[in-house]
Amino acid sequence: MKKILKFLIVFAVFLLLPVSAKADEKVINIHLFYGNGCPHCAAEEEFLSDYLKDRTDVKLYKYEIWYDSHNQELLSKVQKEMGTTNKNGVPFTVIGKKTIVGYADGVTDEQIKDAINYYLNNDYRDYAGEITGKVKKAEVKEDITKDESKTEDKKENKIEKADDTKDSDQTDENVTVPVLGKINAKKVSLPILAVVLGFVDGFNPCAMWILIFLITMLFNMKDRKKMWILGLTFILTSGIVYLMFMLAWLNLATFISKIAFIRLLIAVIALVVGLINVYKYIDSLKKKDEGCDVVDKKDRKKIMEKIISITHEKKFIIALLGIMVLAASVNIIELMCSIGIPLLFTQILAMNNLSTFSYMIYMFIYIFFFLIDDIVIFVISMVTLKVTGLSTKYTKYSHLVGGIIMLIIGLLLIIKPELLMFNF
Repeated sequence: MKKILKFLIVFAVFLLLPVSAKADEKVINIHLFYGNGCPHCAAEEEFLSDYLKDRTDVKLYKYEIWYDSHNQELLSKVQKEMGTTNKNGVPFTVIGKKTIVGYADGVTDEQIKDAINYYLNNDYRDYAGEITGKVKKAEVKEDITKDESKTEDKKENKIEKADDTKDSDQTDENVTVPVLGKINAKKVSLPILAVVLGFVDGFNPCAMWILIFLITMLFNMKDRKKMWILGLTFILTSGIVYLMFMLAWLNLATFISKIAFIRLLIAVIALVVGLINVYKYIDSLKKKDEGCDVVDKKDRKKIMEKIISITHEKKFIIALLGIMVLAASVNIIELMCSIGIPLLFTQILAMNNLSTFSYMIYMFIYIFFFLIDDIVIFVISMVTLKVTGLSTKYTKYSHLVGGIIMLIIGLLLIIKPELLMFNF
C-alpha cells in the first residue's frame, strides 16, 4: 500500500511540473513607436488592443515620438542598434530582431502575428527592451544562432514578398477627388501631388523672363546646334540645381519632420506665402502685372548683360560654362520667388514612410513638371524661330492656384497632418 502511495505522489509531482513551467512562460514584448495624430499608428494600436486583450504571453510598450524628445532619442538608439537608421516614419514596431515600419490591415497585422509566433517557438532576446530600459540587458551572447537567424531572415523575406501582394489589394484607402472621381490615396496621391505642385511651381515669372530673353539672344547665333545645346543646358542645369536644393532639404526634413514645432513652423510659412500669393493675384486685377517683383530693374539689366556676353562668346566651352553659372544663379531667384511650394512638397515626402528610391522617383516627377513649361516654350521657339512666351495672365493664375494650394496644405499640417500621409 505504501509503495502504491509513493508511486501516486511521484506521479502527481510529474503532473505538476508543466504547471510550474507555465508559471514561468516566455513573454514577448512589442515596442511601438508612434506619433500622436498619425492615423496608421491609431490603426495599429486598435489592432494590438484587440489582439492582446486575452493574451498573457505578449506585452506592449508604447513610445510617442512626435511630441516627446526623450522617446525620439530612444527611437534613434533602437534604430542604430538594429541597423535600421534608413527606415523613417511611424508607426515603427520592434519585436525581437524584427522591425516593421508603417501599418496596413491584412499586411502588418500578419507580420506582427508571425513574428510573435516565431519568437514564442524559438530563442528570443528583447533588444529594444534592453535599450529602452524595459528589461535587463542580457549578460550572455546573442541567443539566436546563425542557423536560426538565417531561418528568421528567410521567414521575413517571405513575409515581405507577401506584403507586396497583399498591399496591392488594399481597397480601403479610396478617396473622392473633384473631376478625378474616386482614386486610391496610397497609389495616386503622392504622384498627383508631385505633378500638380511641380507644374504650379514651374510657372515662375522670375525665371520665365530670363528664359525668353535668352531665347531672343540665341536667335542671333548662326549655329542652330549651339543654340539647342546652350538652351537645353540652361534648362537642364536649372533642374539639377533645383533638385539638389530639394534633396538637401529632404535630408534635413526626414530628421526634423518628427518634431511638431518644425511642422507647425513650415505650416505657418505656407500660410503666409499662400496669403501673399492670393494678395498678389487680387492686386494684379487692379493694376498691370509686371511679372517678377523679386528682381529690380538694376538686377535685370545685369542679368541681361550676362546673357548677351554669353551668346556673343566666341569660345563655345566658355559660353557653355557661362550658361551653367547663369542657370545656377537664376535658381536662387526662383527659390526666393516660390520657396513655399518646394518646401511643402519635401515636408510631405518626409512625413510619409518611403524608400530612398521612392523619394527620388517623386522628386524627379516634381522636377520634370517643374521644367515642362520651359521645355515646351524653348522647343516651340527653336522650331518656329519665334519667341513664344506666356502672357502675364499666367502669372496671375499661378499666384492664385499656388496660393490656394499652400493655404490648404498649411491648414492641413496644423489641423489634420495625417491627411498628408499617403504611404501606408
